[in-house]
Formats: sequence, C-alpha cells, structure tokens
Amino acid sequence: MAQYKHDRFFKFYIQSLYKTKGKTLQNIQVRNDEDLEIDLMFMVERENVEWLSENLGLFDTLMQSHPTLVIEHYSSYLEGADILKSITRKNLYWERKQKELVENTKTKLELTSSQRLSKEAKKQIENQNPFTWILTVNCSEKLLASCYAQPATELGTGVYRLPPILRMGIVIIEQLVDSPETMWLKMLGDKHSATSAFELIKQLSPERREKNDIISACIKYCVYLKGIPTDSLTPEEEDFMKTMEEIDAWYEAEINKARLEGKLEGKLEGKLEGEFLGKLKSASTIIRAKFGAEFLTPQIVSQLEQLNDEQLDNFIVHMFNWQQPLEMQEWLSGVEKA
Repeated sequence: MAQYKHDRFFKFYIQSLYKTKGKTLQNIQVRNDEDLEIDLMFMVERENVEWLSENLGLFDTLMQSHPTLVIEHYSSYLEGADILKSITRKNLYWERKQKELVENTKTKLELTSSQRLSKEAKKQIENQNPFTWILTVNCSEKLLASCYAQPATELGTGVYRLPPILRMGIVIIEQLVDSPETMWLKMLGDKHSATSAFELIKQLSPERREKNDIISACIKYCVYLKGIPTDSLTPEEEDFMKTMEEIDAWYEAEINKARLEGKLEGKLEGKLEGEFLGKLKSASTIIRAKFGAEFLTPQIVSQLEQLNDEQLDNFIVHMFNWQQPLEMQEWLSGVEKA
C-alpha cells in the first residue's frame, strides 16, 4: 500500500505541470481491481501555446512522444512484476477502448458491423493506442536486460525503450544527470533527487506558472502525509515528507521575506494600483499555492476585497498556519460578522 500513498503526489505533480498542455485522466478502471487501475493518462494538445512558453526540458519531450500516454510511477526499485502489471493494465484498457473506437467510427461512416474499416481509419484508431512511460527511482541492469530495454541515446542517459510491440519506455530517475533539462523529472525521485531538483526550481522566476503550481503540489502532499498516522509511514515516506516540509518552510519564508521587503508577488507585472492591491494579489497567490486555484472562488475574492489594510495583513499571516481551506473560510466569515 505504500506505493498507493506515494501515487497521490505523483498525480498532483504531473497534473500541476501539464494542466495547460493537454488533458489528464486518472484512476482509470480496466477491471474491478485497484491493482489494475491506470493511475494517469495524458492526451497531448500540441496546439497549446504553453508548449512554447513553459519549457520543462526532457519531461516535455517524453510527454509529446505520443498522442496518448500512460504514465506509471514507482517511488522505489522497479521489479519485473511491475512491468508485467503495467503491460496488463494498458492492454486491458486498449482492448475495450479499441472496440469502442471501431464501433464509433463505423457509426460515423454509416458502415454495418460486418463491413471493414479502411486502412486510414484503422491507422487513426491505432494512433490512440497509448504508449507507456514508466518513471522509476531505480532498477537493476539485470531487469533491463531481461526485457530487452535499449538506451534511447537521443534522449540522454537514463532513458530506455522496450521492444516496439510493447509500446513502452523506462526512465530511471537516479541515472538522469542533474541539470535544468531533467529537474522536473528528478522531483519524482528519492529524497536526494527531489532536494537537488528543487534547489534548481526555486531559483526560477516567481512568474513561472509551473514553479508556483509545483510548490502547491508539494504543500498539498505534505498536508496529506501529515494526516497519516506516523507508524503507517514507510522510512522512504518519512524521508520524502521531510523534503516536502522543507519546501513548505522555504516557501513560507520567501513569502514572509517578500512581505517585509514590500515585494509581494502581487506587485509583479507592473500593474499595481497601490500597496493594498499588492497585498490583495499576494493573498490570492498564497491561496492558489497552498490550497489550489479552485479555492480562490469569486466569493473568497469578494471577501478579500472588503477587508481593510490591517485585516488583510492579518489574513496573510494566518495563511501560514492554516492547513485546511475551511479555516480560511471560517476566518473570513468571522470578519464579515464582526
């Protein structure tokens, strides 16, 4: 079950990075069995301009390698059984999906069930057969050899492709070089990989959407782990939780520093109309980072706009301690009644 807990961060993380670049589905059941769920599937939308403005290095290259991708993540050592289960999950999904696509195409072309599709129609359907990328902290050379994995040299060290019939590749995170090109993938590695990757990520401009969303994902996962009884966490999860807590603490320190220096994120883009507006925008940024954009509702925005300068200062200070959106909502409601 440890793998399932860690999957939560993996899903937060990839959906945060790629929400502007395509459609992400999660927990796709292929049989009534948790072990056979596809955790994450990504349908690339190449026309999105964010592919040009948000460069995520090697991760982007992998995520554009096929129109439909299954992304598997293993937070520890990859085993042969993991690869076999991944193949099974994808094949069960595709067997059902292919049948659905054939029936829909025949209906669209007004063909009977016994009539055959053209080669072009079959090709278009086959293009939707997913390619699987397995992201793993590490695995053995023996395992790579047993599944005939070959280095994808054009993608760099640590990336392998399996025989074409399997439509699958493996990324070994520990083998990736430490660089801006790989840092977004290395955040999914062990404690040491994630720490070194975040050192690079936190140097990015605060205007980078992906930086702020990844901080939000880290904070969410930290809150999630804190809610799990300590005795049920594996040593690996305890280490990773410490990393998430360090990221959370760093972000709060940055916000505090910016607030004291009068350089809150709300002052970016040169569109401020005064100090209050800067604080208002900063409060909105903190809400998005800590709880997610879905909690910055029109009602919350309206309540923030009605606060005076001192109340807004107090709100920002309280945000550092609140762990649940309900605490924020109750505080704002209490101010309205006062």
